[in-house]
Amino acid sequence: MGPADIGKWCGAVRVVVIGAGAAGLSAAYESRKRGVDFTVLEAADHAGGRIAAEEVEGCRIDTGAQVLTAGYRTVLGLCRELGVPVHACSRRAGIWRRGAFRVVDQNDGWRNLRTLLAFKLFSPKALWQLVRIGWSLRRQAADLRLADPSRALAHDTEASIADWIRKAGGTESLEGLAGTSIRVLTLGNPEDVGAAYGKALLWGYTFQPVELLTPERGMGQFTQALVAAVADRIRLSTKVERVVIRGGAEAGVQTAAGFVPADAVVCATTATEARRLLPNLPADIDRALAGVTYSSSCRAVFGVDRPVLPDQCYFVALPRREGSFLVDYSDASVKSPQVAPSGGLIHAEAAGSRAEFLSALPDGDLCRRFLAEIRRYSPEMPEPRFARAYRWKEAVCLMPSGVLAGRPRARRSLPEQIRGLALAGDYMHMPSVEGAAASGVAAVEDVLRAGPGAS
Repeated sequence: MGPADIGKWCGAVRVVVIGAGAAGLSAAYESRKRGVDFTVLEAADHAGGRIAAEEVEGCRIDTGAQVLTAGYRTVLGLCRELGVPVHACSRRAGIWRRGAFRVVDQNDGWRNLRTLLAFKLFSPKALWQLVRIGWSLRRQAADLRLADPSRALAHDTEASIADWIRKAGGTESLEGLAGTSIRVLTLGNPEDVGAAYGKALLWGYTFQPVELLTPERGMGQFTQALVAAVADRIRLSTKVERVVIRGGAEAGVQTAAGFVPADAVVCATTATEARRLLPNLPADIDRALAGVTYSSSCRAVFGVDRPVLPDQCYFVALPRREGSFLVDYSDASVKSPQVAPSGGLIHAEAAGSRAEFLSALPDGDLCRRFLAEIRRYSPEMPEPRFARAYRWKEAVCLMPSGVLAGRPRARRSLPEQIRGLALAGDYMHMPSVEGAAASGVAAVEDVLRAGPGAS
């Protein structure tokens, strides 16, 4: 379908978007800008998915994603269009070593140099390994942009980022800064993260001096603005049972309340949910989705009356050799002072099998365990004013080896095999808020270009 045909079709097409997370909301907003008639169906009683937020006692809690980077072109473009102010946030962090948090600040090179040369954070061997990893990443930097996964495909070869770190640096780096960075960014183990994705994360967040950004009132400010722009077309508490396919084209979706016809469907869910909704996908596309895996996590958030983290750090991380169930904890008020008008707002993360165990506990028990564990490393942690627990069975897409390369093939072949259907979600890009948003925009482009389904 050519540009002229797309323009004529936009005004008459009915698009159903499944899911109101970052991908679904971005697809809905793109549909609105193009004059497309759309409806968003969301199973939960609130919109936002993994970029949702809630307000508790005057504090704004981001329940999922926390920050952006200066390379997030799609999300930052949406922020400008929606009038969401964004500012740079602290990159000061502490890493536990030898009984204390050793502080690094990517905006303070001299401080870092003094810390490194004193070998407080790394042994001479580990420091040399990091230099080798950083040099290797710098040589590949043009291919490792989180906003553009196309050039990273050539690096989707090693079994995992753990294998690559061992090869490029060594075991000490895997258990030190490089491996800890992967755990903080994915809430998964380096052995479960694909090499291409892992290298992009290490370069984009750890080794490259790029700005970390956040909306002034936290990620939830962006989410709320995006929801407000399409709120009249969102139907909450509406679970889709399946996408209906007839004669090689989508016809609409089946919900508990009945059939919803559509000229096109954007399935903006996790890969796991997409396979449930589309049980008869073509074999090549189903294989691509079946390879997608996610970390699981749980988070405890505490409102406190005074700072807890050392030396005005935004976050602190615990290497896995420490044996704690905590991956990291942060103070959101350092990132965005407006999220906590008085005191601090501590977010603590657990991941993996231990997170699954903790997630099964009642909220009160879960928060008490988190509080006790934080006090092992920060004894000054006060009694909180409030505590909240959040659980994510599918927290962050891990993009295992081979999955990134399968993404463009799935995107190309899907319109040829099922007309009017497009997939969106961070797994269809480089996993991140940027990836989810960009995939939502791309999905709308795909269904408009391919033409209507069977309805």
